[in-house]
Amino acid sequence: MALLLNRKYGSRLECLYYILCSCYSKFGTTSPFSLKDLKFDEDDEYNVHNYCNLLIQCVGLNCCRFLNNPLDSSKCYATQSLESDSTKSKAISDVGGSLVALGFITPINSRNYKITELGELWVNSDFESEEWCNIARQGALSYGVLIGFLNKIKNLNNEFNYSGIYLSYPQTEEKVEYVCEDGITRIINLSTDSRRDSNTRTITKIIGWCVTTGILIPKTRNNINTTYDLPQLRFRDFVNSDELTVRNYEKTDVCRNIFNNKPYVSNPLSFKRLHKNVGSIRENGSDDLRNATLLNIPKILKRRYVFVKALNYCSINNLELDFNALVNIMTEYEEHFFSPGNNNFEIMESESEIADITGIPFEINDNGLLVPLTILNEDVLDEDVDDDTKRLVDMIIGELFNDI
Repeated sequence: MALLLNRKYGSRLECLYYILCSCYSKFGTTSPFSLKDLKFDEDDEYNVHNYCNLLIQCVGLNCCRFLNNPLDSSKCYATQSLESDSTKSKAISDVGGSLVALGFITPINSRNYKITELGELWVNSDFESEEWCNIARQGALSYGVLIGFLNKIKNLNNEFNYSGIYLSYPQTEEKVEYVCEDGITRIINLSTDSRRDSNTRTITKIIGWCVTTGILIPKTRNNINTTYDLPQLRFRDFVNSDELTVRNYEKTDVCRNIFNNKPYVSNPLSFKRLHKNVGSIRENGSDDLRNATLLNIPKILKRRYVFVKALNYCSINNLELDFNALVNIMTEYEEHFFSPGNNNFEIMESESEIADITGIPFEINDNGLLVPLTILNEDVLDEDVDDDTKRLVDMIIGELFNDI
């Protein structure tokens, strides 16, 4: 159940590797564990400090170098510790989400996870080996959002600057009538996109993974160890620095060739992850905006889902998608997808950007038809969709392709 990652704690693949090593030592691949089990516990012989090669000495103690204060009670920058207060739970959530996105752990229910076969291969590889890099790259390229980023830079020069790239939820200019808390009916412009700082965190995380796995090369002379060829060693200091301040990168052959064949994306966003967490809305008038958006999330999810499903149907069956025909059929069932008073085609033109972060980017051919560039793992995409929505979307796709 991959989600759109926009926190910094799981940005360092080396840290994730040591965390997974400690988890594997304690739970193997068969015993379930919760994210809380990954938190640093000083009394646990399997705590991550016993596996981490990034610690520094401070007053005679091994400390996490990434904490502003090495003696901070958090103990580990990425996982935090059992002593950390609840406001720091974002750290372990991001670590867990990152390991899921990479395909190294998988949820078995709403609270518990287990290590996958790929995760077991990774922890049993040597950090300084080509095998480690290959497995890490396989994991990175399984994440739909990273594939979307590679599509964003596909047509840029071999050496490029990532400034201005938006890699997050689509912004739709959708207005709805809503009875506000003061009892007055107002027109609310729904909040469907992400804030700039969230977008920045997503992109810097993706770039860090790309540099570590040999997909991108940073254009800088700082923090580069030319003694090594393997990217996780050559750029180790660069990707482990406090901030990735470099904006210029060079594509490697892996990056340039990724869409030569149709990649299979194992970890796309799942149905309920096709919209942001509305609980974090902080714009002016946020209570009314939050409530109005919450009320319309079912429609937003359904229209994003049907678009992605139609693209994937085309990809699996080597077909092209007629966007206008799809929107026309959706309009026949518009109460499920659209709010009154909006232009359905304009809404869907904006929503089409969901394809990138889900992991199924597309090109538009000379006939104006959409040609998908990947195939999604539908077991993940469909994970949390309700039966009624699934039937509705299957019916629309069947009608679109005369397959009913």
